[in-house]
Amino acid sequence: MRCERQARVYWPALGTVLLLLLPGPHLLCAQTVSEDQVKAAYVYNFSKFVEWPAQAFASPTAPIRLCVLNDPAFESELNPIVKGKIVGGRAVTVVPVQNGEQSRTCQILFIDSSQDRQSRQIIDALRDSSVLTVGESAGFVEEGGMINFVLKDDRVQLQVNHKAATQAGLHISSRLLSVAKRVIE
Repeated sequence: MRCERQARVYWPALGTVLLLLLPGPHLLCAQTVSEDQVKAAYVYNFSKFVEWPAQAFASPTAPIRLCVLNDPAFESELNPIVKGKIVGGRAVTVVPVQNGEQSRTCQILFIDSSQDRQSRQIIDALRDSSVLTVGESAGFVEEGGMINFVLKDDRVQLQVNHKAATQAGLHISSRLLSVAKRVIE
């Protein structure tokens, strides 16, 4: 019961932290936060709630690579959020990629809805790697993607394919799983 109460307190606090990570936090009252800004903050925060096997990194000091597939606009939302950030002793960097093969060196790969036609092919190409795939398309987690953003009542919600993440050697924190609206085991 106590852990349940702590989780209820923790996630609203995380939501506040997510908002504070966005550019111009002192102006939050005067400006609205876009859907892409919320998603970008989530993508950065996934790096804090996922553990990768050591072999997922080129070296013990290699950065956490947050890759964005063919989406310069989303990349521009993510860059200011991760600038100067360190997670687990590793710098966090944003890397643009154009295909699945370039994505193999990523820790997180964001695939936006305009890449629907490629997403299944990329997910298949990354099956034997430890890349956390994040999408925003209907059916993404059913196709083997690991985390999917779903917009419901103007709120960004998560779906998680825990089975696919585990098969890739990733450990997703129970804290992250607890906020998902749907989890595939």
